[in-house]
Amino acid sequence: MVVVVIIGVMLAVAVPRLFPSDEELTRHESEAVFALLQVARDDAAFGGRAIAVRIDQGQLDFFERDPGNPDQWNASNSPELKPHAFANGVSAQLSIAGNVVAPKDAQITFLAVGVSLPFELTLASASTTATIVGDAIGNVRMKTP
Repeated sequence: MVVVVIIGVMLAVAVPRLFPSDEELTRHESEAVFALLQVARDDAAFGGRAIAVRIDQGQLDFFERDPGNPDQWNASNSPELKPHAFANGVSAQLSIAGNVVAPKDAQITFLAVGVSLPFELTLASASTTATIVGDAIGNVRMKTP
């Protein structure tokens, strides 16, 4: 009987961690993306260079503007800004200056002095959403419902 109770307690603790709810999954993913966006913003501001965050095919990719050719973007060589795949079941939608952006054009650009345009990045799972907002001076925050 004691063994059954111990197993029951262990399962009660382990199951939520093995099978997170949609809300937990979205919250964890939004926190990870929020942290990456802050790193990208800080790298742009302290490094004095433009950093682009592209959202495509279920992941974030990071790029730096080529100093010799402002029209050229190169994959970021920063160890903190590696591609980040969204968790299974989580999708993203980007709005720039209030307009929804097509996935092929989904890019947030952090400049040394802020962002190029204000944005809202909404992460969604089957039953819940989380939104990350960036303003023109580079502030990035989680939007509360």
